[in-house]
Amino acid sequence: MITDDTRPHEETEALRMRLAEAEEMLRAIRRGEIDALVVEGLGGNQVYTLHSAEEPYRDLVEQMQEGAVVLTPRGDILYANARFAALVGAPLEAVVGSRIDRFVDALHRDDFGAFLITGSGRRRSRLIGAKGDAFEASVSLTTAAALGGTRLNLIVTDLSELIEATSTRDRAERDNRTKDQFLAMMAHELRTPIGAISNAVRVLEMTHAVGEPAARAHEVIARQVGHISQMIADLLDVERVVSGKIRLNRRPLDLADAVCRAVATFTGDTRLDRQFEIRTEPVWVEGDAVRLEQILANMVTNAIKYTPAGGRIRVDLCADGGDAVLSVEDSGVGISPRLLPFIFDLYVQADRTLDRAQGGLGIGLTLVRRLIELHGGTIVAASEGEGHGSRFTVRLKQVAPAKTSSELVLQPQRRAKSRRVLLIEDSADAREMLRMVLELAGHVVYDAPDGVRGLALVNVVRPEVGIIDIGLPIMDGYQVARRIREEPHGRGMLLLALSGYDSPGAGHQPPGHGFDYHLVKPVDPDELARLIGERGESMEV
Repeated sequence: MITDDTRPHEETEALRMRLAEAEEMLRAIRRGEIDALVVEGLGGNQVYTLHSAEEPYRDLVEQMQEGAVVLTPRGDILYANARFAALVGAPLEAVVGSRIDRFVDALHRDDFGAFLITGSGRRRSRLIGAKGDAFEASVSLTTAAALGGTRLNLIVTDLSELIEATSTRDRAERDNRTKDQFLAMMAHELRTPIGAISNAVRVLEMTHAVGEPAARAHEVIARQVGHISQMIADLLDVERVVSGKIRLNRRPLDLADAVCRAVATFTGDTRLDRQFEIRTEPVWVEGDAVRLEQILANMVTNAIKYTPAGGRIRVDLCADGGDAVLSVEDSGVGISPRLLPFIFDLYVQADRTLDRAQGGLGIGLTLVRRLIELHGGTIVAASEGEGHGSRFTVRLKQVAPAKTSSELVLQPQRRAKSRRVLLIEDSADAREMLRMVLELAGHVVYDAPDGVRGLALVNVVRPEVGIIDIGLPIMDGYQVARRIREEPHGRGMLLLALSGYDSPGAGHQPPGHGFDYHLVKPVDPDELARLIGERGESMEV
């Protein structure tokens, strides 16, 4: 019989049992021992499936592209994801239970062990796969507390692709530097003999050599010097334009004047045996006069190159809808449909050349297009096919004519006085020819093949002008110039640098190098005479 005194005690005991059951259920849920719960409700029983709170994170770790490893402090692998197993080239079941040392390069194991002792950080390590192949990896380390003690967590990132990409970039940059150095060296090596040939021409002119052989030699030498010099200039210009290093000196100008100046070089050459038709009208554009003449000269040269003797070349300039339209049309070999889309690409020549002896580097039209684009214009090539000639059309934005400037008053040219000149040049031919040019101009010349012997002459002959090659043996031209400036007599000398390297600052003093001017080989004798003459007015001793 249940009395009123025993009922409260029984209810309390029942509550305690239900509480114990609830606590045991919670513990089972936490331990992952329960997969689902059935909850009674007014609408009937509801089944709730339980997922571990860690499961989404485990899925993330399993699917990520980095290797994940959990270690004991001793380095035993308690867990590894599939990516880490793939990196080390071993089955997952063979990885778990192994020591991490197994997958670390022998030379790195001591350092790696010391890294694990720190408990946190990042380092670059060399890991070894099961087949013995090595790879560079970035390893991040963190420490976590667990029921069984401390655990070390590693995130391993394979650096192989990054290293390969970096290596590829470095190779490309190195190749680019090598190419630039090659071009500069090629220009330097070519300009030195060109300088000697150019000065030989000057000597022939100044000594009034006569006779058909002398005239023929003069003509051939002058033509070849111009040809080689133009090839070098075009090659270096293409590299500058492609790399964005070229700058234009733009101003309003009548394009017709530039056309006439450029074409006059060709129409006056009877050896070309081509029929030229020139039609122009005044059309003003904003452009660099030198570069515009260069554009047209290259276009006409291209037409001559692919037009046989007796052929026709026509140059037209007119205004059309706010544009200046310049076209060069020839009756030459034409352009095949296959080649036409690539005609402005660098080094493209294909089989168009009538005579391979005409040479060329396949860069003229590339340079033309790039220079036109720098002017904000366009160029289009057209041809009806092989044997039907070609037409190149340039469009530039037309501008209003510039105001007429006041007439310039030309000063009469003064004859340069004789100066004492020190010439330091290691090329015997170039040194001899330049010395002869200077002596024929009335100067007293002392020469030396290197800087040491040149410096020995400074305080002996007390030169007023020093002409010094940059690429000298023993000490370079800049070192020689600095040594000359240290001498009391050298402070007032006119120092001219000679170089086959095309300096962006040509014509201006290189900072801290002691030279007054930088001249690129082959040196124009008239320019050299002008510099010596201008400076000579203030050099009386």
